[in-house]
Amino acid sequence: MFDLFLSTAISNTQVQIVGQAQAATVYLPISTKQSPRQNCVTYTATNTTGRAVSNVSVNRRDSEGKISKSFLTSSLAAGKTETFDLCDNSFVNVEAKQ
Repeated sequence: MFDLFLSTAISNTQVQIVGQAQAATVYLPISTKQSPRQNCVTYTATNTTGRAVSNVSVNRRDSEGKISKSFLTSSLAAGKTETFDLCDNSFVNVEAKQ
């Protein structure tokens, strides 16, 4: 009985292709209106990319300037919207992966 070990070299081209396969970050356009909730703003993010996006998050800035993410939805189809309220003036943008 014997063991067979196969080894293949990985070229730089193969590594670059794997790196390029990662999802690109896109920023969704936002519209706003006064929320029915006092001192709040209603934000509506629209997927205008023409393709579904995933991992949609709101980027928010705290009082110290640190940006954090708040998860909105796991996916958003092309042309669809996601609406949310914020009441603390912390909004920066909405990002997703494509």
